[in-house]
Amino acid sequence: MKRTLFALLLVALPTLSAGQSDVPIRRPEIRVGDSWTYRGTNMLGPGTDEYESRVSFADDKVILLIATRKSDGKEFDSSWTRDWNPVTSYTGLMYRPPGGFFRFPLRIGDTYEWKSEMLRPRQTTIFSSTTWTTRIAGWDTVEVPAGRFRAIRVEAEGVTETFDGAAAYPTRGTLWYEPEVRRWVKHQFIFPTFTAGEELLSFKLNED
Repeated sequence: MKRTLFALLLVALPTLSAGQSDVPIRRPEIRVGDSWTYRGTNMLGPGTDEYESRVSFADDKVILLIATRKSDGKEFDSSWTRDWNPVTSYTGLMYRPPGGFFRFPLRIGDTYEWKSEMLRPRQTTIFSSTTWTTRIAGWDTVEVPAGRFRAIRVEAEGVTETFDGAAAYPTRGTLWYEPEVRRWVKHQFIFPTFTAGEELLSFKLNED
């Protein structure tokens, strides 16, 4: 009898694991004081930097972050929707409408298209616009300096056009979102002339 129950349990385990993988991932609860430290490439400017991104304000519409660069203590502000889509970048670029990489709840297999224009700080001229197709691809095991995580892989492919229509080029990005971290543990975007990305070094979440 015990052997029969054990055999049934072994058969059921893959089904249970698959079911858990298919559960939609809810939007994270972000709190003031939550922080993530990344090593970023071409994020704060050209080159590689380490910085802590800390939540200074959060409500049901927006998240405000202050990124402090470790090398010199310089601070960079950025703003995000409650779904972790960019409104303004570390370097001040504005997205209109905000980027749409995440649409919570995340469901494996979902695909959606969206378009966003980018404007330079204190200017009304459109710098470029990108038409994206985003796919919630599945679960990956990802290793970064902060540890080993089971994360959802979000794949994005797009075409970016300059504001004058003179050029168009492919853009591709991958983000690995970890629900327990409440943010991505890694991302990489590939452009024709450079790449940009982040990998998690450490994180601290406010549980109050």
